[in-house]
Amino acid sequence: MEKDDKRIQDLVNKLMKADALEQPSFDFTDKVMAQVEALSDSSITTYKPLIPKSVFYAIATGFLILVGYVLFNGSSSSESLTEKYKIVQDYQNILQDISFDFSSTLMYSILFLAIMVSVQIPLLKHYVNNRLSF
Repeated sequence: MEKDDKRIQDLVNKLMKADALEQPSFDFTDKVMAQVEALSDSSITTYKPLIPKSVFYAIATGFLILVGYVLFNGSSSSESLTEKYKIVQDYQNILQDISFDFSSTLMYSILFLAIMVSVQIPLLKHYVNNRLSF
């Protein structure tokens, strides 16, 4: 076995001596740098926002016009919107018919769940951040 290994090693050594290392051409570096410069001169993608500034200006102008209209052309009556449309009274009537009776066990379990979630979220965030940092 050792004879075979020695023969193989001798054969490999002879082949390595017979084969010369390839040398790059004299102007190899110049050719590579010319190709790199040709790539760097290509058109660069410029940043273009998804929503142009003119749209933001139009939205801001419309908002200012709306605020100005509400301030200067408000209704002359003294009643508020909740009085005018009776919004609060409708919700009060709906809520009077509903009663919530929770057992103390349910309340303690909800409190325990809230505490556990508020503790575990920062711990898991710290764990994931440590795993993702290289």
